[in-house]
Amino acid sequence: MKTIVCFGDSNTWGYVPGSEAERFPPDVRWPVRLAAALAGEADVVAEGLNGRRATIDSPAVEGRNGLPYLVPCLHSHAPVDLLVIYLGTNDAYWLDADTVAQSVGRLVKIARTAEAGPALGAPQVLVVCPPPFDGYALGAAFKQVCDVLGCELLDLDGIVTYSELDAIHLEEMGHAALAAAIEARVRPMLDLL
Repeated sequence: MKTIVCFGDSNTWGYVPGSEAERFPPDVRWPVRLAAALAGEADVVAEGLNGRRATIDSPAVEGRNGLPYLVPCLHSHAPVDLLVIYLGTNDAYWLDADTVAQSVGRLVKIARTAEAGPALGAPQVLVVCPPPFDGYALGAAFKQVCDVLGCELLDLDGIVTYSELDAIHLEEMGHAALAAAIEARVRPMLDLL
């Protein structure tokens, strides 16, 4: 059985668009849908946190920087066969697109050296780029960083859109589409065909 860690923000946590921190039921959230699709083949661990950024602290809330938590997270679920990183939405309000992509790339590099994969090696990594939202488009910058790192990229442009209610969260149908898109990428990566 493979282990997949989904490391993300409120969209991985299951935030209901336009709400005051309401959470979708588990069966709606994309990591749980992915787990159902891969039942018996992979253990899917949801590591979503509202407001998480890739490598910078929040000026208002503690514990939202993904950088110091990533290695302990990976080791707590080791051996990790695949790490799915879906971050960047919160970072875009503070950093330019290239810096957001480089921040996510930094997490990829750290994951590869964390010795948290099978036989203390590196887990495979799938980077998920947020769809264009609220005037931000990160796809080109993410592609450039992932190309340099030789890392798998799933650009959500054309796959999902964020809700019109708040411009940064997935609706229920978005969770379903995201889970299906990630499953399609994960199966060949982990030889689960």
